[in-house]
Amino acid sequence: MYEYYNIGNNGEIDFRSNWWEAQTFTVGVTPHTVTSVKLLLSRYGSPNTVTVGIKATDGNGHSTGNDLTNGTTDGNTLTIFPTWREIALTEHTLSANTKYAIVVIVPSNDTNSWILWSANVLNSSYDGGNDEESRNSGSSWTTYTQSDLMFEVWGKGF
Repeated sequence: MYEYYNIGNNGEIDFRSNWWEAQTFTVGVTPHTVTSVKLLLSRYGSPNTVTVGIKATDGNGHSTGNDLTNGTTDGNTLTIFPTWREIALTEHTLSANTKYAIVVIVPSNDTNSWILWSANVLNSSYDGGNDEESRNSGSSWTTYTQSDLMFEVWGKGF
C-alpha cells in the first residue's frame, strides 16, 4: 500500500450516471506502479458495472484526460453496508510528487440505483488531495476541501 486515506469514515457520498466522483491523491517522493485500489463502497439498488480509473490532474487539481489505467467491478455484488472493495487495474507507473485522481463511474441511467463511497465529510485530514465531483460526466469538476473519500492505492516499487 502506498497512498491512502482510510480513517475517520463518518458519511457517504452517493453518485450515478453522469454524476462522477473522484478522490485526488499525491504520490510521495518515491515513484511506484499502481496495480489496484481499495475503496470503501456500498450500493443502493442495482448499479451494475462500476468503472474505476486513475487519471492525471490539471493545474487546478481536477481530473483530466483519458484513464491512465482502469478496472471494473460488479456494483450489484456490493453490500448495502460499506465494505472495502479491491479493484484490479492494469499496472501503470505513477511519478513521484505528482497528483492523480481515482475516478469512479456508474454508467447506469437507473435513477433508483447508485454507489455510495464512504468519506470523512466533516473534518478531513488528508493533505495529498481532495474529494472531487462532476455532475456532467467529467466535463467540469468541483472540489470539496472539507471531505475526503476512503481509499488505498496498491502497487509495486522499483
